Amino acid sequence: MTKRQRVEAVYALERADRIPFVPAIYEHKAALVGASPSRVCRDADLLYQALLRELETYDPDMLVIGIDVYNVEAEALGCKVVYFENSNDVPGIVEPIIDSPAGLSKLGVPDPESAARMPVYLEVAKRLYREIGQDIIVRGAVTGPYSMAAELIGAEKFVLLTMDDPGFAHQVMEFCAKVTVEFGKAFLRRGVEPIMFDSRATPTLASPRVVKQLLMPVYRDYVLPELKAAGGRYLPLIIGGNTTSIIDDLIATGATQFLSDRPANLKKWCEKALAARVPVRANVDAVLVNRGPESAIRRQAMEILRDCHAHPGFLLGCGVVAYDGKKEHVLAIKQCLDEVAAGAVDFDKELAER
Repeated sequence: MTKRQRVEAVYALERADRIPFVPAIYEHKAALVGASPSRVCRDADLLYQALLRELETYDPDMLVIGIDVYNVEAEALGCKVVYFENSNDVPGIVEPIIDSPAGLSKLGVPDPESAARMPVYLEVAKRLYREIGQDIIVRGAVTGPYSMAAELIGAEKFVLLTMDDPGFAHQVMEFCAKVTVEFGKAFLRRGVEPIMFDSRATPTLASPRVVKQLLMPVYRDYVLPELKAAGGRYLPLIIGGNTTSIIDDLIATGATQFLSDRPANLKKWCEKALAARVPVRANVDAVLVNRGPESAIRRQAMEILRDCHAHPGFLLGCGVVAYDGKKEHVLAIKQCLDEVAAGAVDFDKELAER
């Protein structure tokens, strides 16, 4: 099977030759080419090289075109981004730019073909799809409406806004949804499907009520229908953290793949995802992947695989790998997948207390 065939089989809840491996490699891409995230995220040639190096180094089953995944649209809308020329820190938004409905009314939806760094990512998408897209699914990172609104208004202020002025919060979300859709459509025109990142909507930052009344309808009624009408078939919605309390509302968005991050209830996620016939990805904990040791990473990966290796529509990855993350830590997860696929694992023996 090619990587594309493997993922497409799992997305159809069919059996593949092995479980797809989808580690979260963003700023770590830059380390693979010996450059800073600030440099790679602004240079199409370097980003292209970094993605090919990621493929060579980790053999993942999908690639994501993204470094600082929550900054690109906000910058295109006018937010100032601080870049770090002499360090490997990830670029960040300096300050919000909206404090009132009047401020929102001054913004227009940016043209992805020309606005700020959007063309950099679209150029890489075009090149990658042309050269390897027949064999592997390549995704374009787009910011979801809730997280984009939090960048434009300020994270804490937007949380308060959802309670104090839900009407204005909804207006901001609707505007941001248009930006999400236009960037997503630009990727689709190049053969690359968008992956939506919206982790500001995790339950520790957005209440289940806000997810149900504000976030879910925007995806269900606008974002997903628009992207599907533009040709999108595989449209993951990635929200990290413990999303157990909002599983039903996330599935109701109409996205076509979800994330059960640590410490969400993976069993419940698998049950509800199977009932809805949508695939779900689990993560080995990001802290563990970045700190190690390899033995603990292997154990957690095997615990997940013991419970989920036979689940239709299952993918395995890890939390975000740091810039200076160790390759062997990530590859320890891939090794587990290969061993399970080969039928070489006795889970009882593997996970026996030592």
